[in-house]
Amino acid sequence: MSPKFVDYRNRLMALLNQESSLLEIVKLIGSDVLPDDQKLVLEIARVIRLGFLQQNAFHPDDTCVSMEKQFLMMDTILYLYKQARTLVTMGHPMSVLKSENIFDRVIAIKYDVPNDRPEMFAQYHRDIDAFYQHVLEKNA
Repeated sequence: MSPKFVDYRNRLMALLNQESSLLEIVKLIGSDVLPDDQKLVLEIARVIRLGFLQQNAFHPDDTCVSMEKQFLMMDTILYLYKQARTLVTMGHPMSVLKSENIFDRVIAIKYDVPNDRPEMFAQYHRDIDAFYQHVLEKNA
């Protein structure tokens, strides 16, 4: 598929492992006390679990997903994480990022992008860029 496929898979697994560690903390003291970078990890892990790993055997596009679509889904999730992490590093709170609904849109990729239309992923990258710009302009 791509030389980056295994690297992307490993990066998603690392995020899920971080989520597992953070959930132990959340159980003890709650999620409100976590810094925004850790809240972002929890949110991206939710996107990975619901939008990438969870499968619907009754949906025509989610029953069997091509390796190309899997790679493009991983690429889109990691791109969202990169852009959102940049915003969090700049000091934008997760509450602002979550209000933009981009995380739920990325989760819906598995249903919204047919298996035979990989060119549609470019629009999601543009949407993530628009989300990034909108957050910067709105909270500058």
